[in-house]
Amino acid sequence: MEDGILGDLACRYEWPKTIAVTGALGSGKTEFVLNLARGLKKNEKNVTIADADIINPYFCIRQIAETLEQEGFSILTPPEAAKWSDMSVINHHIGNAVLGPSDHLILDVGGDAGGVRALKQFELDIESRGYILLLVVNAYRPKTSTPQGVARMASHMETLGGLKVGALVCNSHLMESTTVEDVIQGLDLVMEAGKSMGLPVLYAALVPELYEGAKVLTGGRGIPLWPLLRFMKRPWEGSELWS
Repeated sequence: MEDGILGDLACRYEWPKTIAVTGALGSGKTEFVLNLARGLKKNEKNVTIADADIINPYFCIRQIAETLEQEGFSILTPPEAAKWSDMSVINHHIGNAVLGPSDHLILDVGGDAGGVRALKQFELDIESRGYILLLVVNAYRPKTSTPQGVARMASHMETLGGLKVGALVCNSHLMESTTVEDVIQGLDLVMEAGKSMGLPVLYAALVPELYEGAKVLTGGRGIPLWPLLRFMKRPWEGSELWS
């Protein structure tokens, strides 16, 4: 499936200046960041992507920073000395980007509640310019396997980071063994969580191979399907995307 659909999906919403994306380890938040960034860019938006993941220095934006810069994105990663460490260090220029001229700043925030602490220092500026904090949910991860678990994770993140979760993105999967039925069951759980929390579910992400089958079976739910194009690679799959 061509990635031209990303632009159509991204333009469904009037996005604020800052789009912060977080989620538990294994949620696929970084892949969603990259998909959303490309979708916005296809709509001729100037996009800055900031790696604010202080939890896990692997499977994150800094791995493919050079590739993204070649595509025309502005990229902010931790200082070189801390780039591949697990120290809680992020690029202080994120504050400038929040207030800068770019149409959108997308923050890839750490994969657990503690990672949202990275947002705290920019809280006032982010609020002043407008933001949305997206929680990407994989219903097949232990901490988000129930609606109550999703709500607890959101509450912890809000307490530590100061920003309020504004919407959910469902990315329920079981890696390569995911079926259409898994996608639908996961979406139903995330929708239940969203209803109990008073939050919308913006998208249901899934691998492109399952898109057509899921489209038929999820038609009555009213949630647009996002065929999540994969840009990150595991080390054993080849190193051409690692910078």
